Amino acid sequence: MSTAVVNFAGRSASWAVLGLLAGLYAAQSVTGSMVQTALPVVLRDAGMPLDQIGYLAVLFLPWALKFLWAPLVDRFLSERIWILSCQLGIILCFLAATVLPPQTHMGALAAVLLVMGVFASTQDVATDSLAVRASDVATRGFASGASTAGAYLGFLIGGGLWLVVYQHAGWAVSMAAMAGFVLLLTIPVLLSGGLAASRNKTASAVRTVGLRKTIANRTLMQGLVFLAVYQIGLRMGQALTGPYLVDKGIALDTIGILRGAGGAVAGFIASSLGALLVQAAGIPRAIGIAAVLNVLLLLALGVAEFTGLATPVLALGILLMQVGAVAFSFVALYAAMMNWCNPEQTATDFAALQSVDAILAIAASSVAGLLASAFGYGWLFAASAVFILAALLLAPRTLGASIRTARGPALPEKVSEP
Repeated sequence: MSTAVVNFAGRSASWAVLGLLAGLYAAQSVTGSMVQTALPVVLRDAGMPLDQIGYLAVLFLPWALKFLWAPLVDRFLSERIWILSCQLGIILCFLAATVLPPQTHMGALAAVLLVMGVFASTQDVATDSLAVRASDVATRGFASGASTAGAYLGFLIGGGLWLVVYQHAGWAVSMAAMAGFVLLLTIPVLLSGGLAASRNKTASAVRTVGLRKTIANRTLMQGLVFLAVYQIGLRMGQALTGPYLVDKGIALDTIGILRGAGGAVAGFIASSLGALLVQAAGIPRAIGIAAVLNVLLLLALGVAEFTGLATPVLALGILLMQVGAVAFSFVALYAAMMNWCNPEQTATDFAALQSVDAILAIAASSVAGLLASAFGYGWLFAASAVFILAALLLAPRTLGASIRTARGPALPEKVSEP
């Protein structure tokens, strides 16, 4: 069997490559969403105290620290080899977890999940690099949309469907099912080849790869300022949506549907539409539209709180729309981040941007808690909107520069024989 690999310009190949990217992002998202949303439910149901469940946050360290080993992906081997190796590692971790139910083997399970996080975050680094190099400025919207839609699909499976399998079939079967899901998404990568142009990995080029070169990337550093301001507002606005709905008197099962299946479906649809808008309107304009949508929704929540009109139904409706607006923002932002990366070290640059984003999310959550506790939800939502508006003032300069200076090889048009 021969595998045809062609350019994004070809309609059929576009769908093939985008589908492969979406599948890879879904595979890595399964692990994070299972640990973040589904596993705490299982542990609480087993009677584990909330303070011990909180320690699960340690399992997210690989995503925050992946910039430390991202240069290895740029220096050695190809993205495809890194991806296949990490996918195999994730599968083996899921299989090992089948004999480690959390009720009796929590310590050993946590160690396995931490190793799985290293594999998943490294796969993320390699897939991000592949997405950047397998696209160019004209196709970044599609690549970013595929990544975001795939992540929401993985969230739906790892954070929602996994619980259903666990409830009806038990721990071992649920872990084996996740291993099978990741294996299924690995097959297309195994059969494909030549997804991106070859990268120069001479001794001199390899020696210059690293975070020092990332810091020297003026376009990326300008973009990082914009990203920090924008994401602080976005993350603050998201941080306490769960507790906010609880305080509005909404039932936990309703919140679960909103933040689980409902949020995943809304995010998947919005990210797909966002990719089309980025392609049609361009990255700066798409980010502007996404920012305005988020500002209007956050201000609507703030005004509703200030005026006492924030009924449970209104709050649910606005927050569900914001899930879509946030997904839309991620598509546009990730497309811009792709343009900021140096094509000689795409893994290192993109991992650094995402690690900063993860740190910002943690900091924004802490600030949101203090702000809401001291002044109320209304001021929290208003402050979030102000940060996003401030980022818009930076957008013309930083995003315009990224479009003018972005480089990136298009996907080569070729056919690889078996």
